[in-house]
Amino acid sequence: MTLKFIDLYNTAASQEWSMYDNDAVSSADFEKSLVVAINKAMCEILYSFPFSFREKTHLIFTMPNRNAYDMPNGLIKRNKKDKYCVKINSNLLKQIDDASELEAKSGIPDCFYTKGNQIFFYPTPSEKLIVTIDYFTLAIGENKDGEEIFVMKNDDDVVYIPTYLEEIFKDAVITRTMLNSIASESDENFSAYKKQSETAYKLLIKYGKGVEHKKSINI
Repeated sequence: MTLKFIDLYNTAASQEWSMYDNDAVSSADFEKSLVVAINKAMCEILYSFPFSFREKTHLIFTMPNRNAYDMPNGLIKRNKKDKYCVKINSNLLKQIDDASELEAKSGIPDCFYTKGNQIFFYPTPSEKLIVTIDYFTLAIGENKDGEEIFVMKNDDDVVYIPTYLEEIFKDAVITRTMLNSIASESDENFSAYKKQSETAYKLLIKYGKGVEHKKSINI
């Protein structure tokens, strides 16, 4: 299911005590402060927990004698044994903490290390291989061309959420947005939205954590 940014915007603008107009028909009608508040809320929520719906797989097709490749746009997942999910076939590659003294070597990689926004394989691949990297995306949505985006600003930008989580996610984002908009804890409406935001967030954690996450959330 997809949530359009314009729907999130108008829903936030229509909340009780909101000071924004809720009849936007395009991004030209957006007020910058509300756009910022919504994006801040989405980042705070999505980056706070490894939600199963944020998990993606990045494929790297290696070339002979080339060991550096672009990293996926996110955080590499760890398995239950705390090993990074970087694999050739079903074989996990080991992480190298210090690559400064590695000797030049080619073959089938069994290790990797990262530097900047690149991942390096060791030994240097001697043939074409497929490396799979399971990761949690840092993108918060996609634009109309299907490109990952990290800030939502256009009316047709979308965020992809499983259908069964859509209303819970929307409620979590909207209530957190109102907190970001109100800002002052002394405001009489702050405590009400804080309570709603905390409840919505706990529900999102409870139902969106995926089967591998065992930590329970009491609400």
